[in-house]
Amino acid sequence: MSYETNSAIVVLYDSKEFKALDKKTSGQLSSVAKMKKFDENETAEVTISFPSKVNVDSITVVKTNATSDQDWRDFGGKYAKAYKGKADNLYFDIDGSHNESIYEGAMLALYTFNKYKTVKKDDANLAVHIDAVEEHSIHESVYFARDLITEPGNVLYPAEYAQRINDTLTPLGVNVRIFHQSQLESMGFDLLLSVGQGSTKDSYVVVMEWLNGGDERPTALVGKGVCFDTGGISIKPSAGMGDMKYDMGGSGAVVGAMHAIASHDIQSNVVGIVGLVENMPDGNAVKPGDVVTSLSGMTVENLNTDAEGRLVLADILTYIQREYDPSRIVDLATLTGAIVVSLGEEAAGLFTNSTSWGEAVKSAGKKSGEDYWRMPMGKNWNAMIDSDIADMKNIGGGRNGGSTTAAEFLYRFVDKERAWAHLDIAGVCWDAKGKVTVPAGAVGFGVRTLFNLVQDTTEHSIDEDMKY
Repeated sequence: MSYETNSAIVVLYDSKEFKALDKKTSGQLSSVAKMKKFDENETAEVTISFPSKVNVDSITVVKTNATSDQDWRDFGGKYAKAYKGKADNLYFDIDGSHNESIYEGAMLALYTFNKYKTVKKDDANLAVHIDAVEEHSIHESVYFARDLITEPGNVLYPAEYAQRINDTLTPLGVNVRIFHQSQLESMGFDLLLSVGQGSTKDSYVVVMEWLNGGDERPTALVGKGVCFDTGGISIKPSAGMGDMKYDMGGSGAVVGAMHAIASHDIQSNVVGIVGLVENMPDGNAVKPGDVVTSLSGMTVENLNTDAEGRLVLADILTYIQREYDPSRIVDLATLTGAIVVSLGEEAAGLFTNSTSWGEAVKSAGKKSGEDYWRMPMGKNWNAMIDSDIADMKNIGGGRNGGSTTAAEFLYRFVDKERAWAHLDIAGVCWDAKGKVTVPAGAVGFGVRTLFNLVQDTTEHSIDEDMKY
């Protein structure tokens, strides 16, 4: 690999690249490594500034015992952050099967969103170089999702969101179908529309078709897209309400995944669908206690207008099953605060009617560095959403079992012979502090899981005790 000036190199100790650079520097690297007693340490690191005979600013020699993909993503992210603003180019002079993970981690760490800053303090560009990496990395799709999630609500309202999906995905070969409010009214999306009826902004549904897998039944990716959530008449406390611009994070994951699937020309049939609404309180807003008929024909008593995401998902789950007969479904939503109480910001909640499908989600997540924890479901929780005056109510027993009763609500709109998983990502969609590969803010959680998941084309059985 040839290097440009004002560059930094990261090299693994005792690799062939280390030996080649050591030879170029007349043994400078090995001498420093010996002084630092690398051979006696499990992990060690040293930076040599302005090494002799190599026209770069620095060489960092690293000894590591990292073995997992997640370790290597963090490895890339760590050094990308360390050299941003200090060098123009960062070379990972490493030859191994983990190169793509290192590059992915480095690029994820370098994400910035500063379009609204008049003085851009964080605009230092760092070009990352590493051998044997695909021309298109999935980080571009994660960036797309992060951009959408970070946009303020006055910019990314439903109509604008739908337009961005169309403008970005159509050139990649995705067939984008946009249904506007008047169409949704005639089609019977009354549950979804009830969420947005207090807003001056129209509601939309966007369907994204990637049918590149022959005769196979498609995988359905379903996302909640509440562009801003005040809670409606059941209004939220003011503290933290500004964060509710990211209540469309589930849809962002679906849109980002469709971007990745098309960009990599995955040979599979995938249909994504997102319901885009604003939940606002005005004189026309849905009221606690109102009963609305869903697209499925089932009626819902809305006892809490801040439990709105499940209403959006219910109608689009019904539509995607009727129109596309998917073999398996996964929906994503920042659905409940209860899941944050249960799992904090460490993992997303996984609810499913199929152990094998759930394990596929967890496996795809592990490969992506995204964690899921399977949560319970069952008849007793399902009974908690029975209504005295309608087929069901949109909340269960108050705060008790809130994430599970929300999942049970969705499950009532799923065909019982179809593999389904619900991912409650409320605790992992946004990271206020940031991590190694996630600058503070939007995570883009779920994009990489879904991308890996659609490549698994096996059929999944339904757990017998879930057929209720």
